[in-house]
Amino acid sequence: MDPNINFETLPRHVDRRVGAELVTRFFFPVSPRSLEVWPVAWRHVNGRALVATTELLALAAQKLAAAPPIRGGRRAKEAA
Repeated sequence: MDPNINFETLPRHVDRRVGAELVTRFFFPVSPRSLEVWPVAWRHVNGRALVATTELLALAAQKLAAAPPIRGGRRAKEAA
């Protein structure tokens, strides 16, 4: 988990919109729609899907750690 995240200042449960904002802020860009298929425990309260903030951010950290590093850039042209 990212040591820069202070969980005391974050809400305990978030909806998809706020969850996507937190994941985008601390890890990588994501949309609220893509969070629908993440394997986390969603609780439906008053018509809203809520998830524990710690669980959501832990999964985001796992996804980032599991992503393979890929070197980019252009290849140098070979001299003919």
